[in-house]
Amino acid sequence: MSWPAVAAVIFWGWSFIATKVVMKEIHPFVFLPLRFAIGASILLAIQLRRDRSFWRAFSPRDWISILLLSCAGVVALGLLQAYGLLYTSAIHTGWIIAINPILITIASRLFLGEPITLRKTLGIALGFWGIGLIISNGEFSPGIFRFDSSFGDLLVFASAIAWTAYTVGGRGFLSRFSPLSSVTVVMVVGCLALLPFGIVTGQWTHVAHLTFRAWGALLFLGICCSGLGYLFWYRALEQKDSSVVGMYLYLEPFSTLIGALLLLGEELRPITLLGGGLTLLGVYLATWKAKGR
Repeated sequence: MSWPAVAAVIFWGWSFIATKVVMKEIHPFVFLPLRFAIGASILLAIQLRRDRSFWRAFSPRDWISILLLSCAGVVALGLLQAYGLLYTSAIHTGWIIAINPILITIASRLFLGEPITLRKTLGIALGFWGIGLIISNGEFSPGIFRFDSSFGDLLVFASAIAWTAYTVGGRGFLSRFSPLSSVTVVMVVGCLALLPFGIVTGQWTHVAHLTFRAWGALLFLGICCSGLGYLFWYRALEQKDSSVVGMYLYLEPFSTLIGALLLLGEELRPITLLGGGLTLLGVYLATWKAKGR
C-alpha cells in the first residue's frame, strides 16, 4: 500500500467538491489565482530550499515550453473545470476526468506514434461509451443539450483534453527536469497568467467576505490539492513503479463520489454509475500491460 498515493488521490477527488463550495461565494476568475497562488507558494518554498538557483537550468526555449504548458495544464484546465462545475455535479466530474488515460493513449498514438492494440481500441470504445452515458443521462438525442449538466459535462471533458495536451505535449520537457522543479515553475507561471482574469472581474473585495466554510475549501484546494497532492504523488513514484502508482488513480472517482454524497448531498443515478463503471473498465483495458512486456 502506498499511503502517499492514496492521500494524493483522495485530495484530488475531493477537489471538485471544494471547488463547488468556494464558487458559491466568489467568481472562478478570482478563486483560481488564489488557489494556485497558495499551491505555487508551497511548491516554490520547498524547491528553493533544495536549490535556490533551480530556475537558471531553464533556457529561453524552455520558458516558451513552460508558458505553453502553463496555459494548458493550469489556465485552460482550471477555467474549463471550474466553469464546468458551475453547471454539473462533482460526481459527474469525477467520472468524466477518469477518462484522461484514454485521451492520453489516443494523443500518444496521433502525435508520438505509439501503437494501439485491439485491446486498447476496445478500451477506448468502452470509455467513450461510458462518458456518453454520463453526459447524455442515457438519452442519446439532440435534446440532451437542454440539460445544464450536459453543458457542464462537456466543459469538464474539455478540461480533460487540456490535461492531455499538458501531459503529452510536455513529455520531452518534463523528462529533462526533476518533477518538483517542473511542476513548480509551471504552476507559478500559470498563476501569474490567471491574474489578469481576476483583475478584469473587479470582484477581489468579495474575498474579504468569504465564510469560514469557503476559506476552508480554498485552503484545502491550495495546500492539499495543488501543493501536497503533487508532493505526495511524486513521493509515491519514488517508492514504487509508475505502473503500480498509476493504478491508484482508479480510486479518484470513488473518492469524489463519497465526498459528494456526504458533503454536498448530490444524487447518484444508476445511469451515472453504469457510465462510470464502463469508463473505468475502458481505462483499465486501454492502459493495462501484461507481465513480461
